[in-house]
Amino acid sequence: MANESTLMAHLIPHLTDQVENAATEALGYILNKSEPSREALADLLREGGFAMPPIRRVATQVTLEDGTRPDMAGDDEDGDRRLLVESKFWAALLLKQASGYLQWVIDETGPAPAALLFIAPGVRIETLWAEILQQIDDDESVDITLCPTVSASGWRRADVSGVQKRLALVSWERLLKDMAERADDEADDDAAANIRQLQGLVQRQIQGVALRQDESEFPPLSAEEISSDFGRRMFGYANLVDDMVARGSAQEWMSTKGLKATPRRYGYGRYFRFAGVGEYFWFGINYVSWARRADTPLWLRHAFDKDGWELNDNSPKNWFPIHIKTGVEYHEILDGVAAQLKEKARDFGANPPE
Repeated sequence: MANESTLMAHLIPHLTDQVENAATEALGYILNKSEPSREALADLLREGGFAMPPIRRVATQVTLEDGTRPDMAGDDEDGDRRLLVESKFWAALLLKQASGYLQWVIDETGPAPAALLFIAPGVRIETLWAEILQQIDDDESVDITLCPTVSASGWRRADVSGVQKRLALVSWERLLKDMAERADDEADDDAAANIRQLQGLVQRQIQGVALRQDESEFPPLSAEEISSDFGRRMFGYANLVDDMVARGSAQEWMSTKGLKATPRRYGYGRYFRFAGVGEYFWFGINYVSWARRADTPLWLRHAFDKDGWELNDNSPKNWFPIHIKTGVEYHEILDGVAAQLKEKARDFGANPPE
C-alpha cells in the first residue's frame, strides 16, 4: 500500500486546513508512545559526537517564558528542557523564529547539551537552511557564532561556538524514515504503523495532493519550471483547446455561436493602474511571451494610454518581462517581483515607496 493512501493522509486534509499542526501533533504522539522513535530522533541529533541526552517526553504547542510558542519541546529524564522543534511544510520562516529560539536554547537550558530542530520537506532543505543561517547572522539582538557542518542527505546541522548547543534542520522524509527503521528493528509494531500513517500524510502534502489552503504555501522553484520549453508546452495546450473546438464546430457537435472568446488566451492576469499615472496596465502570466521571448511566465503589459485607447496587444514594446528568482523562499520571490514592478512604475512617472 502506498503511504500517500493511508487513512490519515486521506482524512486530515478534509477535516482541517491546519495540516502542519496535525502532523506536529501526530509526531508528538508517536514520540511520547515510542522509545525507539525517541532514540532515532536523539541519534540524529548526536551525529558528529554531539552529546544530546535522551528525550523522555515531548509536548506540542508549548509556551515559553518569553511568550513565544514553538511547535514542540522535548525534556530529558529529569524533566529539563533540552529540545525545541519547529515543524513546517511550506510556511515561511517567521521573524526571529530561528534566532530567537536558538538564543532561548542558549540562555535557558543551562550548560547541558540542547538543540533547536527545524523539520521541513526535503525540497526545502537547501533554501530554508540558508535562510535560517542568514536570519541568525542578521539579527543584531543575538550574539551567536555558528559552526556549520556538511551533513548527509536530508538534513543540516551547525554547532554554536563556545557552548554545547546545536541547530539542525531535518527533512520530514529523513526523520520518519529513521524512526520507522528503528521501530521495525525493535519490533515496536504500534509505532511502525503510526509512523506509516504520518508518512502518508507528509507525502501527500509534499507532493501537493492535498488542497492548498494557505496562500503562503509555495515550494521553491527549479529553473526547469520557468524555462521557455515549459512555456511552449503551456502554449501548446491552448492550441489544443482551440483546435478541438474548431473541429467540433466544423463537425457540428460543438457550437460557439453567440459566445465570446476568452478575453486573453495567452494567460491570466489583472488590470491595474500605478498611483498617479493615467495609463492602465496588465500584470500576469503570458504563455506566448514566455515561450518566445524570455524565460519567465510573468509579464507587465502597458495596456491603455491616458485617453483610454487600447494599445497594440501584440507589440513587443508594450510587454515587459518580470523575472522570477529560483531556489529561494516564496517571500523572496515576491520581493523580487515587487522591485521590478516598482522600477517600471517609476519609468512611467509614478513614485512608489522603496
